[in-house]
Amino acid sequence: MHNPSLMCTHEVIRLGRGGVVSRSQVNSPPYDRMTAGLSINGFMYYGASVPNQIYTETPTPVFVCFDVRYERVLSFITTPKEVLVRQGLTVLIEYKGKLAVIVPNCGRCSSFHRFNLWILEDVTKHEWSKQTFELPLSLPFTFAGARTISQGTNKAGEIIFYPTTLTGRAQPFYVFYYNPVTKNMRKVRIHGIADTEEFWNRYGLTGVCCASFSPQHVDSIAFYNVFLCVRA
Repeated sequence: MHNPSLMCTHEVIRLGRGGVVSRSQVNSPPYDRMTAGLSINGFMYYGASVPNQIYTETPTPVFVCFDVRYERVLSFITTPKEVLVRQGLTVLIEYKGKLAVIVPNCGRCSSFHRFNLWILEDVTKHEWSKQTFELPLSLPFTFAGARTISQGTNKAGEIIFYPTTLTGRAQPFYVFYYNPVTKNMRKVRIHGIADTEEFWNRYGLTGVCCASFSPQHVDSIAFYNVFLCVRA
């Protein structure tokens, strides 16, 4: 995206039969993207900030809604400031078919045991709902170090939390499943994820290792994928 004339230009790339690539451009009012995107039912959402007409004022936080089928920016969704308060650390999830954001209540602490779940109830009216949940145990959350985030839910409706980095060399890797209805949490150890010296030596892992957890919305955790990358 670029904005040479105070406009954002989006390039849409389509793969056709025989590997043929076609491209088109879509323009929209200017904005600065803040988060990764999430696709739900043919629409792509991502957090952004829109500059105000008075440049001394703080930019307005919004969610950009891009209609993938018709290749257009459908709307800028007005968003409560708390939803995007962590900017690039904000993680979008799909919750019961709707866009949602988990905001940990940790302040200046290094962990959290309470979080707010913001749900976009009406895309057209820009209506959000807020629910607050208290966890049975605290999860780490720091800006520069260990963080526990969520990438979504499973078919049972449990919110899945996982650490973004490995807890240490050859240490157990745990994933947490929180049920917002029963308020119960399960702590599940995933065996074979860098929890032995043999694993670290085999792949030459050193330093801080980042983990990315991808729920596939199936009942068995055996079908979940965990991807590791090494950060120097």
